[in-house]
Amino acid sequence: MTSPYVIDPDQEPWTLARRFANRLTDALGDILRDVVVVGSASLGDWQANSDIDLVCVVTRGLDSRARDAVSPLHENSEHEYGHTIDAMYVTRDGLAKGPDALQSVVASVAGTLYPESTDGPMNWATWLNIVQSGVRVPLAEDGALTVVDQRSTGMQIEEEAARDGAIRFSRANLDQYWRNRIILSEQIYLNAEAAHPISTFEVEWMSLGPARLLATVLTGRIVSKSEGGELASDRSPEFRRHLTQVLDARRGSDTTRTWSREDLERSLDLARVCVRLGTGG
Repeated sequence: MTSPYVIDPDQEPWTLARRFANRLTDALGDILRDVVVVGSASLGDWQANSDIDLVCVVTRGLDSRARDAVSPLHENSEHEYGHTIDAMYVTRDGLAKGPDALQSVVASVAGTLYPESTDGPMNWATWLNIVQSGVRVPLAEDGALTVVDQRSTGMQIEEEAARDGAIRFSRANLDQYWRNRIILSEQIYLNAEAAHPISTFEVEWMSLGPARLLATVLTGRIVSKSEGGELASDRSPEFRRHLTQVLDARRGSDTTRTWSREDLERSLDLARVCVRLGTGG
């Protein structure tokens, strides 16, 4: 696979990923074999408020000493780099087996390291992200950022299995998480007694989160939030104006935008459409 956009190694988030990989190398030594950027950065949709998501390939599971070494790196990343940097730590054998065969992984979520994480990045969408658009961060000072090539890295992930798994995961997430998340958003923001202001996060999350999962169900690809919104706009033109406003705000071209109840209602209507199309009901 090829990266969906041109990587400029002298710009964020790549400079930050390299600095963090150097810190991980100091902390873990020979245990660390590969660092792969996934998430919004690997998909060409990294924004000023985005996190950086990594998959760290290790020779063995992290013991308490290794966890103690990397935990403060994640915990302090927001302060040190201006962005939270999270990671999943997995062996090559674990990558080859896939998330269904793993009981848990060591992973940091929102800067907190969990020794036995069973959710977060441990899903088929992450596995498919690695093979479709993952970017390797060099562990050597003079190394270059490269798109993941399984033949040269030894990351034995079956893309077809990862694609099927990511589609199943996306359908289940739409059904189990997003159905309930729509109800929760209504209760918090749209009830007659609700006094919470409508946040940019809520409008963007409810508009683009389900849209990107639906895109995976329909295309078998991991897409960014922005591409998910663009695909939803093409598929459902009745939401085009709303999605244009959401994407402009996400990309920073409309920094003064405020959101109304009607905007959030539009987001929730779109989310319901995505859930219905993605789950078949």
